[in-house]
Amino acid sequence: MPPYQVYMHSDLLDSVPKTGQQRRKILEFIRYLRDHPGTPGDYTEVGASLRELQVKIIGDYTIDYWLDAPVRIVMVVTVRPADGPR
Repeated sequence: MPPYQVYMHSDLLDSVPKTGQQRRKILEFIRYLRDHPGTPGDYTEVGASLRELQVKIIGDYTIDYWLDAPVRIVMVVTVRPADGPR
């Protein structure tokens, strides 16, 4: 089967460090979701849309995402500092 598509708004890239190891790890995880879309986060939260989000902590950052299995898409909705506001 072909890999899932991973979608994220381009503005989210502004939240990712411009260089360095944390940037590399964040982008590696996002690419990893393409081939392993069912990867659970470190915990789950209910987002503003009442959708259950997987929350993955990578270094000092948090990535929120959800899986839309029927259309083979992973939606990355937030990349933010782990200690920052929601």
